[in-house]
Amino acid sequence: WGLLELHRGGMASHGGMIGVVIAAWWISRGWRTATDGTRVGRVPVPHVFDVCALLTPAGLMLGRLANFVNGELLGKVVAPPGTPAPWWAVKFPQEHLGDHAPQLDAAQQAALVRLADRFALPGDDFETAYSRALASLRAGSQDVARTLEPLVSARHPSQLYQAFAEGIVLGLVLWLIARRRRRPGVVGAWFLITYGVLRVATEFWRLPDAHLQVQRIAGLSRGQWLSVLMVVIGAAWLAWIVRRSKALPMGGWARPHAT
Repeated sequence: WGLLELHRGGMASHGGMIGVVIAAWWISRGWRTATDGTRVGRVPVPHVFDVCALLTPAGLMLGRLANFVNGELLGKVVAPPGTPAPWWAVKFPQEHLGDHAPQLDAAQQAALVRLADRFALPGDDFETAYSRALASLRAGSQDVARTLEPLVSARHPSQLYQAFAEGIVLGLVLWLIARRRRRPGVVGAWFLITYGVLRVATEFWRLPDAHLQVQRIAGLSRGQWLSVLMVVIGAAWLAWIVRRSKALPMGGWARPHAT
C-alpha cells in the first residue's frame, strides 16, 4: 500500500514519466460524444507524447527552482563550514537536518548546539529546536544568519544548473525540432535523448541519494543510470521512427504544410 501513500512524498521524475505514458495513451483514445456515444478525436499516441514533451521543460524548470527555494537535492560541497567560498556558491542551513550534514569540529558543533538550545522548548530534541531556529532565520533574523554562516557548507547551486539545462536548453532543442514537419514521436524521442544527456551531465554537481546502500555504480549515481536508459530508449525509438514508421508527417509550428 506504500504506492498510495502520496502524503509521504511524491515520486522521482523518472517514475513520473510512467504516469505521463498512461495519460498520453488515455488522451489519444479521444472521447465519446453525448449524443450517440461514438468515439471522436482519436490521435496517434506518439503525437500526444510530442505535445507533452514540448510543454514539459517549463514544468521541469519550475520544479528545479522549487528545489532551490526549499533547499532540496543539494549540490556538492565546494567549501566546508568556516572556510572561504567562491562568490557563486550557495549555503543551505537545512543541511544539518538531512542525510548530508557536514562534519563540524568541536567548536563548530558546540556553537550549533547552543543556537538550537536558544529556541528549544521543554522536551524538544535537536531537530525540533533547530527547525525553530530556521523558522526565525526565514523570518529575517540577522543574528541567526550571522551565527549560522560559518557553520554551513558552501555548495554548487546544482538546482539552478538543472533548471537552466532542463528548462531553457531542453526547451530550445525541442522547439527547434518541432518547427519542421516530422513524423509523430520524433519530438518525444528527442526529449528522452536530450533530457537524459542533460541529467547525466548536471548530476555530476549534485549529491546522490544518501539513503542508497550503493550511491554510485561505475562512477554514476542511480539517477544518472536511469538517465542513460532514457537516452538508449529515445535513440532506439527515434531509429524505429526513421526506418519503420509509416505514419504521415505532421506539420511543424514554422512549416505547417509541405512545400
